[in-house]
Amino acid sequence: MPNQWKPSPPLDQIEPHIRRLWKARMTDKQIVQELCKHIDTNQYGIGLTKFVQIRNSLGLRCTRQQGHTPETIYESMVELREMYPKAGAREMVSLLFHERDMAIARSIVRDYFTTYEPHLVRQCKAGRLQHCCFWAASVNDLWAVDQHDKWLRFGLALHTGIEPFSGRILWMKIWYSNRNPQLILSYYLETVKEFGYIPLVTQSDPGTENFGIANAQTMLRQMHDPTLAASGFVQHRWMCTKKNVMPEIAWS
Repeated sequence: MPNQWKPSPPLDQIEPHIRRLWKARMTDKQIVQELCKHIDTNQYGIGLTKFVQIRNSLGLRCTRQQGHTPETIYESMVELREMYPKAGAREMVSLLFHERDMAIARSIVRDYFTTYEPHLVRQCKAGRLQHCCFWAASVNDLWAVDQHDKWLRFGLALHTGIEPFSGRILWMKIWYSNRNPQLILSYYLETVKEFGYIPLVTQSDPGTENFGIANAQTMLRQMHDPTLAASGFVQHRWMCTKKNVMPEIAWS
């Protein structure tokens, strides 16, 4: 990025902008482009090589130049961990940069956690992997439905409904879309018409495509049991992402 052999702008004119843009985590090339908006380009010019020299003279060194290790960041980490005891690796990288002017690779922070805070690492991993039991009281206690998007690149959208207690696949449909609530509702109604009964509860991910099934299931249950209408409870169970276990197993 040449500067057309023009003199560099005065340091006191560009230093505040350099420090501000550096704190914004911009790259050298991006900072040079932004600096050109704040200087008189008819009189001054600044290239990438000259900017790197100016940046180094201001003590703004990149991650590799600072060359920190878990040992060199120990004191700063101890002080920051007192204020932010639950911050993870990504948050600590940001805190070290903004509060200690230390550019640290995330791998270095992870090594620090492994060396000096292994109990917190084990606690974090234990929270991610928890054994849970999927409970269904009996046959038709619930029907679990789910969509599968892995084949959308081929123009194929899959949808399934499963009775978890017996493991029976109620339907397995392929169409060009699985996001249409009316289409998904038709799968449910066709199955109800074929079997002649409905489950106690339906279950799905919290997607708008499942609103039709949730509303139809609630209406049919309240028609057969007026006490449910008085309570106003929805007869559908919304599960968080990846928690609708049985259909997820079926896709695998």
